[in-house]
Amino acid sequence: MRFAGYTGQRQHFESRGFAFTVLERANAAYRVDEPPERVMAALVEGVWASPEHLADVADLSADQPYDALVVDCTMFGVLAAAENATTPTAVLVHSAPGAILPPHGWGESMMLGAVNQMRQTAGLPDVDTGWATWTPFPVLATSIRDLDPLAAQAPASFGYVGPVSERTRPSGDALPWQPGDRRPLVVASFSTGYAWDQRSRIERTLHALADGDGYRVLALTAMADTAGLDVPPNAALRTYLPHTEVLPEAAVVVTHAGHGTVTAALAHGVPLVCLPNPAADQPALAARVAALGAGIALDGETATADEIGAAVHTVGTDPSYRAAAEKLAAAIAGAPGAAGAADTLEHLAATRDRGD
Repeated sequence: MRFAGYTGQRQHFESRGFAFTVLERANAAYRVDEPPERVMAALVEGVWASPEHLADVADLSADQPYDALVVDCTMFGVLAAAENATTPTAVLVHSAPGAILPPHGWGESMMLGAVNQMRQTAGLPDVDTGWATWTPFPVLATSIRDLDPLAAQAPASFGYVGPVSERTRPSGDALPWQPGDRRPLVVASFSTGYAWDQRSRIERTLHALADGDGYRVLALTAMADTAGLDVPPNAALRTYLPHTEVLPEAAVVVTHAGHGTVTAALAHGVPLVCLPNPAADQPALAARVAALGAGIALDGETATADEIGAAVHTVGTDPSYRAAAEKLAAAIAGAPGAAGAADTLEHLAATRDRGD
């Protein structure tokens, strides 16, 4: 097995013992130091619709032929190269398809012109939707149908394998509370991405729950700037902790509603208060969590500390929210998961040997 991508990803994979190849042309063209207002445009030009991927994929095959190719759903240049090739290919959708790239939605409208321009370079016809670039291949969506607002519209080639998470080593981190502390634990987990500043969400959540007798609050701050943040006595900040270490004890999760945190909480039967960023899959997932009764969705940009506090109280004290979350936990537990996805990929690779 070999991974291919950008230099910023290399250490992650090689430190885990995997071979890694840099997509040299696309990597050279991708500008990682753009100002905030140019971050999304740089992703479109250098990653999502990069014409450089057409040559990079050809180089991969020439350097070391492979039996199958698994492509991130947003790497449309690689998908175009695969469409022109004979190598068995699968698409990895790392969220619910109808949340991460709904047809005619904001994300698609931002990139579809560049995608079609790149497809013309590859000698391929234009597409009307991003999904149309996935349908030539089997799709592995690491979500469950319940979380997809457009599951009823999904083509038959879309397979929902359920959430897949990386195994992590124990952190060894000791939290500041005594083992017998009976106050409910609220885990506030915010984005590991760099496109949005989560500081305001963290600050409002800490202020909302700054009651030493009411809650324990663990804020996982990831890449947010927390310098000078007012941390109440009942709260602790950590940059990162594995979800598996903190969610079994959690009463409520407050989150930006990224797919990883949403599904991790639901897999443990923990209800959510969602403060989505206004892009990507987050608003759709937050709305879906609310529609399924497993949490409350607020406006992540404008929700006040009082509103956040009230939502946490409601979700934490009304048993219907936990019951709905536990129902979704059962659906996640029953999904094929990583083992099922691996079986699909092994069968896909075998088709090359058979000449299917």
